[in-house]
Amino acid sequence: MADETMAEAALIIRGQVRDSLGVALPRAVVTLTGADGGRHLVKTRSASDGAFSVTAPAHGEYLLVAFSPQLGSQSVAVRLEGRPVEVEFRIDVPGAVVD
Repeated sequence: MADETMAEAALIIRGQVRDSLGVALPRAVVTLTGADGGRHLVKTRSASDGAFSVTAPAHGEYLLVAFSPQLGSQSVAVRLEGRPVEVEFRIDVPGAVVD
């Protein structure tokens, strides 16, 4: 049973969705698809602090997309190879100047 738990933990992608100013984006839609951007495999929403967690179906390459209705979307390629992956999205705020 412990092996199953460790194997499952290795398929977890977690992180934060924030805007380019560092403000958390609650309820952003986070979608995991195949590396080619095809079929949606897992979909969730970020929590009030912008945090999210999804579990991939297997090791391999994926595309992770965060979408905020106000700011648009950002995507990142993710490769799962035996350990959990952390992703931080920073979606641009139109007209904002970031130092």
